[in-house]
Amino acid sequence: MEKSMEALLKEIGELKQKQAFKRVEIKSRGEDFNVFAVLGIWSEEVRLHSAMLAELLSPEGSHGCSDAFLEAFIKDVITEEVIKEMMDGTTDLKHTIVTTEYFVGGINEDSTKGGRIDILLEFPNRTGIIIENKIYAGDQPNQLRRYYNFGTDYFDNFILVYLTLSGGEASQDSIGQGFKFNYEKRSYVTEIRRWLEHCAAIAYDKPKVRETIIQYNHLITQITSYNMNEQDSIVQEISKNQDYLKNALLICSYQDELMKKAIAGPIQKALVEIGKIAEERISPLKVKFIPDEMYLYRSKLNWGFCYQLSDNVNRVMLRYMSDSALLNMYFGITREGTSQGIDVYPIFFGDSSEYWPWGCDYMSDEYRNWNGETLYRILDELANGSYNDSNFCKGILDNIIKSSSLLK
Repeated sequence: MEKSMEALLKEIGELKQKQAFKRVEIKSRGEDFNVFAVLGIWSEEVRLHSAMLAELLSPEGSHGCSDAFLEAFIKDVITEEVIKEMMDGTTDLKHTIVTTEYFVGGINEDSTKGGRIDILLEFPNRTGIIIENKIYAGDQPNQLRRYYNFGTDYFDNFILVYLTLSGGEASQDSIGQGFKFNYEKRSYVTEIRRWLEHCAAIAYDKPKVRETIIQYNHLITQITSYNMNEQDSIVQEISKNQDYLKNALLICSYQDELMKKAIAGPIQKALVEIGKIAEERISPLKVKFIPDEMYLYRSKLNWGFCYQLSDNVNRVMLRYMSDSALLNMYFGITREGTSQGIDVYPIFFGDSSEYWPWGCDYMSDEYRNWNGETLYRILDELANGSYNDSNFCKGILDNIIKSSSLLK
């Protein structure tokens, strides 16, 4: 078994190395260039993906194509078979109202009502389409159930769409324990890409609109195909050998323990060293790294950490945490642990709140979700260079330096 396991790990390592070389070749040919990626918003569900889809779907959108994109969406994404009973052929699509982040009220005590719908389409005949748009964010408790309950109260008839990169099922946590209802699964990789190709063809005589749609569709291809192709090639190689397959499944069963080792070992060591580098660059800054205890949240591993920054007079607390299960890692300066009397003004771009007076923001897209793939990337960076060469380390060091400006 030991030789078989060693051979499996060697095979995976060689495949990942080949994939890395391939990515370098693609980048050198300029095939990776994309304006949305350059702006650093490629994974932003609200600021990019929901906004882009809603603008194209709106008959009043700046694209100037009236309801042509919406009609194509119904055919390519929803499909006419699904929608014809609901719309009974009488709806004038030109009067459809499209809204992003539609507020349906505060979330009640049992989380069965309230929240914000990513995209809401309202047709004139009291029918509608509710779209829950998931790029990388995890499901929230009873999230889909809340939107289903809103639909039953607000519309005579409606369709609830769960849109993800690959068209996966919503979690039982989102649907609600012991609760069942109909919803439509749709994917970016299939239905949305097909629809965008149709939209680009519709806008053949509007070059700016057409080229923007093509760029956006290229982005969808990048964020779906890269990950899926790399995963598929590794899975295919593992599946060819029964011993490899058995050992891979065994490794999967140890995922949480392996992630704990990665975080508590080389990653945490790097985080401590980043603090020391900040002290060397800024005098008399003192940096104390404070890790949280690892714990299980809804049976998933979760963790966070802090940097306490001080100048022997005042303190600033820079905190990193996740929405859940190490997904959507974000950071900011917290009121708790920060000295009173420090001026409050935006340090980070995200929304400020009582807990995050100086704003908060997500980690960069490549490090935002701490799954196995991301931890692999971080460990690879740490193994192949100094902390000063690691983009992961550079990003955290930049945030420490920004936060330390409050001490001046």
